Amino acid sequence: MAEFQVTAQDVLDYLGYEDTPDEIVLRNINRQLPAADRFLQSAIHEDYDREDPRAKELGVMIAAELYDNRGIMSASSEARYRRIARDFMMQMRLEKREQT
Repeated sequence: MAEFQVTAQDVLDYLGYEDTPDEIVLRNINRQLPAADRFLQSAIHEDYDREDPRAKELGVMIAAELYDNRGIMSASSEARYRRIARDFMMQMRLEKREQT
């Protein structure tokens, strides 16, 4: 199985960190990466294409959400965010079925 393509730096960039994060921030983000990968395995397929840019974006989104659960979003922003994530996962599931 391919390695998860999302790094702590990807998540930090997504979250808009401009300064060097402290050790606790890095440990917390690194703890979220396997959970994000497992989430995608369950949502798409165990051997989903980890190099697909949509998978990487989903992994970043999921890890960032798990890390930064303050979630200050308007209802419409949250709905758009979740719709994009659902659409990405559905596309990848359908593509996986076509391959098998």
